[in-house]
Amino acid sequence: MLKSRGFTLVELIIVIAIISILVTMVIIAIDPIRVINDSRDTKKRSELNQVKTSLQLYFNENNRYPDPSEMGTGGSVPFVDTYMRQLPAEWATNYSYGSSGADYDAAVTLANPDTSDEASEANCTADGANGVGGDFWVCPD
Repeated sequence: MLKSRGFTLVELIIVIAIISILVTMVIIAIDPIRVINDSRDTKKRSELNQVKTSLQLYFNENNRYPDPSEMGTGGSVPFVDTYMRQLPAEWATNYSYGSSGADYDAAVTLANPDTSDEASEANCTADGANGVGGDFWVCPD
């Protein structure tokens, strides 16, 4: 009698099913959507801190913070042309900025805000919100 070497179809199906279950469990454990949102939120926080640095440079030269109308979306906007290469890509939709000239508040909406974001809001809104809203805030130190 000949003995065949190899796997039966049933054995292969069982192994594939076990591997599929394990892969599904790993994907659920990693939660890729949360990881992607967290990385986007980190980028937004970084961009807003770059805006803060640019606003401070503007203030040092002009003794005031720019009016919100001066914070357009690029092109021939003096603030952007002089102090930043470009505003964040989602400036018009996810970011907000308000200024009284002597003070400013800027904020961004995040997908997954955390407790440090709440602390940034408490720090900035103590002096008046300048009409902005969001999850992560920056204001003059």
